[in-house]
Parts: sequence; structure tokens; C-alpha cells
Amino acid sequence: MKTYLTIIIALFLTACHATTKAPEDLSVSGASLDGNARIITTESQNDFDTTLSTLRSVIDAKGFKTFAVVDHAAGARSIDLELAPTTLIVFGNPKGGTPLLQADSRLGLELPLRMLVRENANGSVEIIHEDLAALFAEYGVAGLDANLGAISNALNGIAAAAAGSQ
Repeated sequence: MKTYLTIIIALFLTACHATTKAPEDLSVSGASLDGNARIITTESQNDFDTTLSTLRSVIDAKGFKTFAVVDHAAGARSIDLELAPTTLIVFGNPKGGTPLLQADSRLGLELPLRMLVRENANGSVEIIHEDLAALFAEYGVAGLDANLGAISNALNGIAAAAAGSQ
């Protein structure tokens, strides 16, 4: 039994090692992260704190509710590690999300909405979110183009306003 368990653990660790990329292997280029065309990156004209504060204000002003703010850098500090400023905002609006969930409750994996603000090593700041229309197309959701379009437009507008490019 021990031999089988050892083999299973070895296979698991080998698979994890083969599919895990080190952080230095990830790169952002335009609207993609590690080749993922569903990721939209908006470069901010402001510093991290201003971008984050503006993003939170714009989210509120657009009528969305903020459900959570995750300060990844604070989490890293709590275990005596360093991480550049990186904060995730989790937000949404049941009026827009509920029809999508009614169409396919699996979309609950993607909702509520999320935006990440991060400071790069060179000091530039980015706002990152997913292209929901492309993401939801993978689920095969049909007949909700107006909802998806409105949510996508709202996300793009929020990112542009918080980045100071609108």
C-alpha cells in the first residue's frame, strides 16, 4: 500500500511541477497575460494608491456594490514576505448578474466581478480584468448579449476612468 501511495504522490508532484510556471515566466503584453486573450489590462496614469482609490470610487458611482477588497501585499507581509502593491476588488450588481446566473448557474464561478490593481517592478500601475463576453461565450450562454455588452462596457469604462484615461 505504501508503494502505491508513494507512486501516486510522485506522479502528483511531477504533474504539478510540469504545469506550474514561476512568477518570472508570466508577462503582460497589451490585453493578454501569459497568452490569455481574455485578460484586459489598462495602464494607469496614476500611482497605485490614487488608482485604487479612484477605482473604488468609480465602482460605487456606477451603482455596483463592493463585496470584498483583498490586499495581497498585506497578506504577504503577514507571513514576512514582500509583494508589490496588488489589490483585488470584488464587486457586482444583482440586476446585471442574476439574469446571467439564471441562464447558467455555473457562471457563479465567474461572478461577482473582479478587478486587480497592481504595481509593476518599474513603478507602472495596471488595472486588470477579464473580458466577460469572451469568457461567457465559453459557457455557451445565448440570448444575453445586451447584458454581457452592458457589463463589458461598464468594466471597460470603470477601468478607463480609474486609470485616468477618460
